[in-house]
Amino acid sequence: MDSPLITLALVVLLLATMLTVGTSLTPPGLAALLRRPLALTAAVLVNVVVVPAIAVLLVRLLSLDGAIAYGVILAAAAPGGGTGALLTYHARGDLALGVSLQGTLAVLGLLAVPAWSLAAPYAGAPVGGGAGLQVVAMLLAQLIPLAAGMWLRARSPGTAERVQKVSRRVADVLLVTSTLSILATTADRLTGIPASGWAAFALLTFLSLAAYAAPGLDSPEARRAAAMTTIIRNLSLALLVAGLSADAALVSLIVLAYGLVMYAVAGLALAPLRRTARLGKDFAR
Repeated sequence: MDSPLITLALVVLLLATMLTVGTSLTPPGLAALLRRPLALTAAVLVNVVVVPAIAVLLVRLLSLDGAIAYGVILAAAAPGGGTGALLTYHARGDLALGVSLQGTLAVLGLLAVPAWSLAAPYAGAPVGGGAGLQVVAMLLAQLIPLAAGMWLRARSPGTAERVQKVSRRVADVLLVTSTLSILATTADRLTGIPASGWAAFALLTFLSLAAYAAPGLDSPEARRAAAMTTIIRNLSLALLVAGLSADAALVSLIVLAYGLVMYAVAGLALAPLRRTARLGKDFAR
C-alpha cells in the first residue's frame, strides 16, 4: 500500500477511468436523469443506507470486533468507487446513471463514512481529522477528466472514440495490475485475517449485487449500473480514514483485503450481466 508505484498506478487508473466514461457521455444523457429521479434515489439509498447497515449486521452476527470490524464497516460505508463507472461500461449498463451516481456518492461518502464508523466496535477510530484536502483532490481527479472527456465528445466525436479506446485499455490494464500488485505486497499478512473476516467480505460483496433489484430502477440498463456501482466501494476514501486510526496498518490491510474480494466478485458478475444485455433479457423482470 505504501509503494509509490502502486499509488501512482491508482491515480492514473482513476484518471483513465473517468476519461473513458466522459468520452462516452453527452449532456442530454445526463439531463435525462432529472426525468427519472426514482432510479437515482433508490440507488443512493442502497449505497448510503442499506449496504453499510448490512455490514454492521454482519459484524455483529460474525462476532467481529476491533480493527477487522472497523475496516469492514469503513469499506462498506464508502460508496462511489472510481472503477464503478468503468465496470458499468463493461456490463453495458446505463452509463449516465452510473456516472451521476458515482459523483453523488463520492460526496455523500464524506458524511456516510464517519457516521457509520461510529457503529463499529472499535476504540481506535480517529477523532476529527485533516483529510479535507485529500478528499477534495479525489473529487477533482474524477470531475476534471470526466468534464474533459464530455467536452471532447461534444467537440469531436471521432477523436473522442479514439481517445476512449486508449483510455479504456489503460484503465483495464491498470485495474488488473494494481490489484495483483496489492495482492503480492500484502500476501504474507492476508493469511492472518480470520475466516470470519473473509466470510464478511464475501457476503457483503455478493449482497451488494442485490442493488440490481432495487425498486425505482426503470430499465435493465439501470439495474446493471446500480449493481456495478454498488459493489465497487470507494477504497481510496476508506484507506484515507483507515490511515488515521490507531491501528492504521491493520485497518488498511482489512480494507485492501475487502477490495480484493470485491473486484473478484465484480469480475464474476460481469459475464452474466453482459450476457443478459446481449440477449435483451433481465434477471429481475
